[in-house]
Amino acid sequence: VDEKEYGVTLGGPIIKDKLFFFVSKDKFESAKATSYVAADANLGIQPGFFDALESVINSSLGYDPGTRPDTANTPITSDRELVKLDWNITDQQRASFTYQKTEEGGTSTDAQSFVSSWYDTPVDLKAYTFQLFSDWNDKLSTTLRVNKKEFSRGQICRAGPDVGAVDITLDPADLVGTPLEGLLTQPIDNVLAGCDRFRHSNEYSDERTQVLAKADYFVGDHVVSAGLEYEDFSLFNLFVSDSRGTFIFDNYDDLINGTATVNYQNDTSNNANNAAANWGFKKTVLFAQDSWQVTPNFELGYGLRYARFSQSDKPYFDQNLMDTYGIDSSANLDGKTLLMPRVSFRWYPTDRGTLSGGFGLFTGGSPQVWVSNAFQLPVVRASGVFTGVDPYTVPQALQDSVAAGTPVPIDTIAKNFKIPADWKASLRWEQQFDIGSSEDYTFTAQYLFTKTKDGFRWRNIPQLQMTQGVAPDGRPIYANLDALGIDNVTELSNYTGGQGNIIALGLSKAYDNGLDFSLSYAYEDVESVTEGTSSRGVSNWRSVTTSDRNNPGVKPSPFQIKNSIKFTLGYEKDFFGTGNTRTRFDLFFRRLSGDAYGNTFDVSSGNPLFGRARFESPYDNDTLYVPTSASDPAVVFATGFDQTAFSDYIKKHGGGKGILTPYKAFSSWRNVVDIRIQQEIPGFKFLGNSLGDNNFRIVLDIQNFLNLLNSSWGTWANGPSFDTNNIIRADLVSAADVAANGVDAATALLGDDPRTTCTTQTACVYRFNSFTSRSTSFDSAFNSVYQIRLGVRFDF
Repeated sequence: VDEKEYGVTLGGPIIKDKLFFFVSKDKFESAKATSYVAADANLGIQPGFFDALESVINSSLGYDPGTRPDTANTPITSDRELVKLDWNITDQQRASFTYQKTEEGGTSTDAQSFVSSWYDTPVDLKAYTFQLFSDWNDKLSTTLRVNKKEFSRGQICRAGPDVGAVDITLDPADLVGTPLEGLLTQPIDNVLAGCDRFRHSNEYSDERTQVLAKADYFVGDHVVSAGLEYEDFSLFNLFVSDSRGTFIFDNYDDLINGTATVNYQNDTSNNANNAAANWGFKKTVLFAQDSWQVTPNFELGYGLRYARFSQSDKPYFDQNLMDTYGIDSSANLDGKTLLMPRVSFRWYPTDRGTLSGGFGLFTGGSPQVWVSNAFQLPVVRASGVFTGVDPYTVPQALQDSVAAGTPVPIDTIAKNFKIPADWKASLRWEQQFDIGSSEDYTFTAQYLFTKTKDGFRWRNIPQLQMTQGVAPDGRPIYANLDALGIDNVTELSNYTGGQGNIIALGLSKAYDNGLDFSLSYAYEDVESVTEGTSSRGVSNWRSVTTSDRNNPGVKPSPFQIKNSIKFTLGYEKDFFGTGNTRTRFDLFFRRLSGDAYGNTFDVSSGNPLFGRARFESPYDNDTLYVPTSASDPAVVFATGFDQTAFSDYIKKHGGGKGILTPYKAFSSWRNVVDIRIQQEIPGFKFLGNSLGDNNFRIVLDIQNFLNLLNSSWGTWANGPSFDTNNIIRADLVSAADVAANGVDAATALLGDDPRTTCTTQTACVYRFNSFTSRSTSFDSAFNSVYQIRLGVRFDF
């Protein structure tokens, strides 16, 4: 990977003692190295698969999707500018103005996607900040801050502006005698070419103006603060997936024959730009707090924040949703409020010990990321099976159907939606102590507790309002909305539950001889309900790893790092004795527990087991059921199913019986050692009058030093993709059918049949068809190699 970084800063007085300036500019160019070798092995993809499939797509569809290399280096760029002015207006007042501009770029890639489905993600941010600090007398001071931000994000598909999405499902059994024979060892869904369906019409920009007005008043042992925060937020959001058409090929023959299910959605004008959303809201926060120095050794803080949202914009009201489901799709944030009490303390029980802590209710800011889905203008969806398809052209029949259709919203906000917030409590102890003649060791211990008061939850309302079936393990079976032709209605609501417990311990010391060290350990035990990994409501709903997607329960968080050990060792000395030629060595060691993951069923669009959303392929995140005994009546095994290998895998990776708890298993631990060497070199004496003290600093960074010593050391393993390991392909079959015709001859229940047939827990059984022993740890090529960086810095 070739990496370049440039930077320059300049600062000084414009008017002596009155007006000062500071400017900086830095530019970063690098690449993200990605290897797909481990992913291909896990998916059963053999070398040459994508080249062979590229040829097949080109000959059958007249479209060349490019290929997908074994490794890729995609560009990462960053260009930042900053201008700052500081003005000492009087001895009691000063002001500052800051301008920042950031342009960044990256590329999103995927192991199952041809390069034509990759997309670039340019980001542009501009920010303007004005601040005024005033001391009116020895008791009263005020702060005024006005900030404006302009943000835009693009998602530019590398396939170009005219190509739809190509989605291919392949089975090795169907590839015998074809150019793909022997290049795939297990079935695979969602091999993607063309423009990714979510990038067909996708543009985003927003503007926000924020004002803070605050006053601090000193009276006796108290510092009383009060003020107001105001935010005016507006955004433009164009998001219409499938607006160029998504062409789904269920097998190899369909691909050869050009037969595809084509999904299409758009504005009734067939112009996606007309479905763009422009909306905004205003948020006002009032706050007051008191910092009370109760005694010289004890400080108490307490306060209250009140937030209120006002919004005149409303989502589209759909009478049909009201008549069918009783949902007012025009619900918005107007009038939503949140009262946040907080208390904190700081106590010095000894001269060298400090105990501090706090408790209160906190919110993560404005929830516009997920609320915005409800404000997207509704579109019309159409689907059909066509032959002789062309990924450059949406079939005219679908365009006509959309033009004649009635737009239907798919995202709504619950009437009783509450602003998400968490209760948080913390306690921190810091103690300095001596060991013999060695003084000033510092020990810290910290505990952080978090409990969700109101979190984000998504539910698919049509599924909830239809009769559910019952799976053999007792979980609900929801409607297959795709088979029934019923549109999704995803409701954003709240959940209560889930908590986090984090403990951190640290020890540090700086010696007089230039040596210093720090050692820390952190333990996390975090529970959550929804993962919230997507910007779309329906994706957030279907991406929850659980046994009941519409009523998910508390489970371990996939984002926690269970154990983390960090050690740093530094040494600094001026070997040349000149005072400005210091040398510093630093060593950084990290040992981290691996990624959390869960074992799940391996489902497909044709057999989602527990229901399906409209126009959405299911994810492999339905938690696995493990037979409770050899004679478990809930499961039968197809001929050829390797029960011994399955049992051994479960014992080794996330053991348990019944419905498994998500994210209870972990990938391999990680060990990383980084080294930094810095050498100071005297600058230019003749520039002393104009620049003052100046010097050069040469910095050498060696990341993953262990890998430099030995290529098999310092490897970094990630857990399974999307934190799930889909190891069992299964069907739901009627128990009566099994009794009458045998396990292998029983007919798999597909479409919406599982819901309507499995009306009781004993009406159906799982038929386990195949087990795939997938890897639980995947080496990250980017993180498992050493990197050496050499830089020069000039300080003045």
